[in-house]
Amino acid sequence: MKTAFITDIHGNLSALETVLADIDRYSPDHIVCLGDFVGYGPQPRERLEIVRTRCTHVLMGNHEHAVLNGAEHFTPLARIAIDWTAQQLRDPGILQYLSSLRPAKLEGNCLYVHGSVRDPLFDYVREADSPWMFYRLVQTLREDFKEFKLCFCGHNHRAFLGTELGYIFPHDDQPTPQMKFQLEGQTAYVSIGSVGQPRDGDPRSSWVLFDGKSVEYHRVEYDRQITIDLIHKAGLPEFLADRLLYGE
Repeated sequence: MKTAFITDIHGNLSALETVLADIDRYSPDHIVCLGDFVGYGPQPRERLEIVRTRCTHVLMGNHEHAVLNGAEHFTPLARIAIDWTAQQLRDPGILQYLSSLRPAKLEGNCLYVHGSVRDPLFDYVREADSPWMFYRLVQTLREDFKEFKLCFCGHNHRAFLGTELGYIFPHDDQPTPQMKFQLEGQTAYVSIGSVGQPRDGDPRSSWVLFDGKSVEYHRVEYDRQITIDLIHKAGLPEFLADRLLYGE
């Protein structure tokens, strides 16, 4: 069985449609969305309807949570985008759907979360920038991964694997590309990256295909100018448009 994972679409219709077209080439049995399909981007209603239709499982992200509960803990720019998004999603049916979502789902030996194992909604899985940070990763892999072996996560907008051996970053811009990794019997975080707002220095959308034994990362070019123009038209902060050009 093949499962495609998408996350952090953030109202970016151009990116989502391009990624789904790429996913369809592999005919997965399921598509799982790990949350944050709204927020930042200019087309939240359109994204929501597509995600509801195409995905077998949809998780709540912190941006969906903020639409329902307020964005007081967000940065000023993110708060502006959330407040604008909430105005677009005032329909009672939409709010009821968002309220029905959960930030985590256990399926077999895999856990799906928006954030992390320890806090599925708000916590970030980050690459270690110190020995202590890497120790914490190894600690959670050994202590918290009891009912499952793999945790698929979003929220950080960065594509990588977190394992006891270290962090593994997929790449396709080297003479020997490496985008597919065998994980049978391994314990690992599988960080998907972002469809609509990558932040790992690569502006291409990211998604992952899982066949039960291996994960394969995919990076997809999309027409960023379409989304940039719509961000400007909606009157959202300029920075939200600019960052799409650089993947930051």
